[in-house]
Order: sequence, then C-alpha cells, then structure tokens
Amino acid sequence: MRGVPALLALVLVLVLASCGGEGGASAPAGGSGETASLWVTRDRGTEVLIDERVPAGLDAIDALERHAEVETRYGGRFVQSVNGLDGSLERRHDWFYFLNGIEPDRGGAEIELRPGDVLWWDFRAWSGDMAQPIVVGAFPEPFLHGWNGTRRAAVVRAPPELGSEADRLLEVLGGAGGKEEPNVFALLVEPGARGATLAAARGAENDSPATFTLSGSLAAVRAAASALARDPAIVRFRYEARFDEEGRVVE
Repeated sequence: MRGVPALLALVLVLVLASCGGEGGASAPAGGSGETASLWVTRDRGTEVLIDERVPAGLDAIDALERHAEVETRYGGRFVQSVNGLDGSLERRHDWFYFLNGIEPDRGGAEIELRPGDVLWWDFRAWSGDMAQPIVVGAFPEPFLHGWNGTRRAAVVRAPPELGSEADRLLEVLGGAGGKEEPNVFALLVEPGARGATLAAARGAENDSPATFTLSGSLAAVRAAASALARDPAIVRFRYEARFDEEGRVVE
C-alpha cells in the first residue's frame, strides 16, 4: 500500500475483513445482486444446519465460507471441515455437495454459482455408495436451472389417466422450452404396489439429461404428483422420497 496514508490503509483492511477475507471477498459476477441458495445438512439431509442466500458468481467453497467456518484440503479445492464437523477416512464420513441436485465430478472451487442455482453441502457416511450422481431434494432442480447455466427442455411422461397431473408438473418444471435432449419426469404405475417412490438418475457427465421417476400405485402416484405440483419443497433435503397412498411424504 505504498503511498496510502496509514488511516486509509486501516479502513481498507477492515472493509476487506467484513467481506470475508480471501475465501469469500469476491463480488458476484457482474455485481447484479442476483443470488443462489446455500444449504448445509448432515446425514443425507436429515438435519439442516444452514439455509441461506448467497451472491451468484461465487464458487461453491466461497459461498459456503459466507456462512460457515471452513477448512479445505488439496489446495483449497475440497472441503475438510464445516463449523468443526470434520471429514474422516477412519470414520468414513465426508463432505459432499450438489449443484441443482447434481453431484459434480470436480472440486467445489471449480464450480461457479449462477442466479437461481441451489448449492447443497451434505456431511454423510460413504461406507455404502460413495457417489450419489443426482438427488431429488433440490426439486424442481435441475429442471429449472440445469447445469452450468444451460437449461434442458422438460418432458413429463405419463399414462393417459395421469394427464392432468402431468400438465401441472410440467408447469412447475418451467415448461417444455430448453436446449438439447430433455430432462424427463416420468409417472409410472406399478400394479399391486402400495405407496410411491420418487428417485432420480442421470448419465456419467455432469450435464447429462436427468430422469426423475415417480412410481407406485395409481392412487399414490396421482396424489404424490399433485402434492409435488402444489409444493415442490415437500421433498427438500431428501436423496429420494417415499409417499403413502394419499401422497404424503413418509420417512
């Protein structure tokens, strides 16, 4: 700060500190004031630790540092600890994250948040499947904002008897407009089933098309589809969701 008076230098230091220091001082891209969502949970979303808004334009780690004490590893690309909750090789627990419900194949420092994105950090065991390529708990993402700012077209596939439910869901998913191969929401009736399950799948690439499948008895699928159209947040923070015959989410 050669040539800057000492008092002004002190003011500049205090301003930088109030912006979060090196980890979180970056301004959102373009200074537009647009935001993204930040969620922090543990144990596959069963406990919610943080639910806040952050400026778009931050990377996934900078965004987390806006609302938590964070320790990183591997050159700052991966999260080791959030508010003292540490990943452990011995205990097989670690921090994983999703962008619009998609688990990326790269470090959080390489992911830039765009307006409307949902960033979800979850502390969980990886003794079973370490990878969870996509989850339903950010619904109606990734239909609305897609991956890296590209929204795919949305399609709802359903038998004729569920046509009205399909139409309402398509409205929630932002309509059919979009680019490239569509993301699909499928309503599937399984004779003899009780209740319904909502699960998601995608291809190997981060930007692969996503398929959400709501399957079960006719009554449960109809009721669950209607409930999701009324309030998509009923499946928030869940890796997948189960419904009873009346369309209520069950544990």
